[in-house]
Amino acid sequence: MTRAGNEPWPNGSFVQQLPDADRIALLDAGTLLRFEDDQILVVQGDAGDYLYVLTSGLVKVIVGAVSGAQTTLAIRSRGDLVGEFALLDDKPRMATAQAAGPVSALKIGGAAFLAVAGRSPEAQAAVTRYLLAKMRDATERWSAERIWDARERIAQVLYELGKQHAQPDADGLIRIPITQSELGELAGVAVSTAERVLKELRKQGVVSTRYREITIRDMAYLDGIRFPREKP
Repeated sequence: MTRAGNEPWPNGSFVQQLPDADRIALLDAGTLLRFEDDQILVVQGDAGDYLYVLTSGLVKVIVGAVSGAQTTLAIRSRGDLVGEFALLDDKPRMATAQAAGPVSALKIGGAAFLAVAGRSPEAQAAVTRYLLAKMRDATERWSAERIWDARERIAQVLYELGKQHAQPDADGLIRIPITQSELGELAGVAVSTAERVLKELRKQGVVSTRYREITIRDMAYLDGIRFPREKP
């Protein structure tokens, strides 16, 4: 049993990678907070003397430009960290984190987190692996924008969200609280293109959509788009 709910921590999440003793120390160091839909956890440009460990829900990572335009760069979920970069490099926060639906998170002060992160070689390695995984994901997405077509990129993002950031309902469907516009931003395609691809996937029964929600009905089909079997 976890100390922040009865569900197991998702594979690959930061909390899941920690040894048991370090995981317990991390969770004991935090104060549990709850956020409503659209509520802000951290703000781009602010100082970062604390971070969050997500215990439930999804959080959008959003970067704002000087022009005022905003882009959704990533989605974080249970077991992930939010706000760790500013804490680790002592620079202003690179992005804003906003709740996508109800969210629960443990708020942990910088000194407390660094104490846990440095208490064992295994904990230090977990921090390194987690940060490198984020860098790898960003690099792979950048590469995909130059190699894959829009349909493959949309399928990739949906598959990642379905596998890493959501749990199937009793009916086997995976419901993700994001808009079609946000999906397009994550995939690096125009909103009109994302809408067109989703329309095709709806006709094929792969997904369904409603206000601020995309439901995945066929993960295997999305996986096939990402890696077509006929390609070398």
